[in-house]
Parts: sequence; structure tokens; C-alpha cells
Amino acid sequence: MKSLTKLGAIVLPLALLTACANTAEMDALKSSVSAAQSSAEAALLAANNAQATADTAQRSASDAELAALNAQKTATAAQSSVDECCAKIDRMFEKAMSK
Repeated sequence: MKSLTKLGAIVLPLALLTACANTAEMDALKSSVSAAQSSAEAALLAANNAQATADTAQRSASDAELAALNAQKTATAAQSSVDECCAKIDRMFEKAMSK
């Protein structure tokens, strides 16, 4: 019985120390998980901000492309008008020269 009491006296403090160590390990693990979760949330926020910036840039690029296409159409129409005018002037010049 004495050896059982001695064994109990040794095992009980060891069990308490192990429980304390496990609690400390659990607290450290909880801290690590919380830090990882905070980092993940910050990364997600940064990714969402980057996506919003990319969406804005895409809209700006689309607007610029539309403006460029409209400018090209206007330039083509102006060139066509100039070509018609030059052809008319050439005809007038030829007619004047033939007289």
C-alpha cells in the first residue's frame, strides 16, 4: 500500500505538470491559429482590394478602347470626306484645264 501511495504521490504531480504543459501548448496553438486566421483575413482583404482595382482598370481600359474606336471611326469618316473633296477638286481642275 505504501508503494501505491508513493506512486500516487509521484504520478499526481506529473499528471498536473503534463496538464499544465498541454494547456500551455493549447494556448500557444490557439495563438498560432488566431495569428494565421488574422493573416488569412488580411490576405483576403488585400485580394479583394486588388480585384476591385483590377475591375476598375478593366472598366477604364474598356472605356479607352471604345474612345479609340470612336476616334478611328471619326478619322476614317474625315479621311473619306477629304478624299471626296480632293476628287471633286481634281475634276474641277481637269474641267478648267480642258477649256
